[in-house]
Amino acid sequence: MLNHIAKKRNLIERYSQGERNFEGWDLKGLDLSKVDLSNAILRNANLVFANLWESTLCNTDLSGANLSDADLCGASLLDSNLSNANITRTNFSYAGLSGVRFTNVIFSSANFRLAMLNCTNLHGMNFKGANLQRAYLHEANLSNTDFSHVNLHHAFLFRANLSRSNLQNADLSEADLSESSLHGANFKGANLSEVDLRGADLDRVDFSEINLRLANLSGLNLSNINFIGSNLSKAIFRGTILHGACFNGANLWNADLTNADLAGADLTGADLRGVNFDGANLKNAVLDVGWMNEARICQTILPAGSISYRSCRS
Repeated sequence: MLNHIAKKRNLIERYSQGERNFEGWDLKGLDLSKVDLSNAILRNANLVFANLWESTLCNTDLSGANLSDADLCGASLLDSNLSNANITRTNFSYAGLSGVRFTNVIFSSANFRLAMLNCTNLHGMNFKGANLQRAYLHEANLSNTDFSHVNLHHAFLFRANLSRSNLQNADLSEADLSESSLHGANFKGANLSEVDLRGADLDRVDFSEINLRLANLSGLNLSNINFIGSNLSKAIFRGTILHGACFNGANLWNADLTNADLAGADLTGADLRGVNFDGANLKNAVLDVGWMNEARICQTILPAGSISYRSCRS
């Protein structure tokens, strides 16, 4: 313990005197909570099990440092360099990480819950096994990134670039993906319940067998998108363009398709109980016999082109 205290005192004193180069220092297990080491060089330093809770490490060089099992909860690392760092089981919860460089870093088992990663370049990174629950990733570059099996519950991904990212079996429930780029993203097995996708780019996305319960897909152009076997119960498609979309075997129970354009869509085998088709266009759509007895239709264009007012209130 005395050795730890002496090491901490030595580090802080030399930093306060203007020294910044602490490359390769052994700081294992030290309590550096709330310490300011901004602009320091801690390249290849040993920070295993170090307590860096609410520390200030802005523009700090931590490249090659060993931060495994370190606690950086609430720390500020804006514009720091963590390239080639070991962050196995590192706790970054509530940390400010915008602008951090994470080149050649393995994120598995790291905790980023409620961390701030806005505008950060994470292109091609592998987050498999990491916790990003409620993380802030506004306008972050996440293209070609591997988020398979990652916890992104309630994550904030407004205007993030997730093009060609791997989101297989990821938990994106209640996430904000509004205005994000999801071009060519892989959602196989992902949980997208209650997700907000308004204004998102969903070009070349396959939503087959996906949980989109209570998801908001209003105002999007989802022409020719596959929703085969998906759970779309209570999903919101207000004003959505769904030309030629395929809903074979999908669960649309109580979904809101008000003013949606479903011209040429395939709804065979879909559960349409309680679906709201008010103002929707179903011209040339393919539906099972008796579908009208399950759904709400008011000012709805039917497959044959006629307009039905059957469910309109007098």
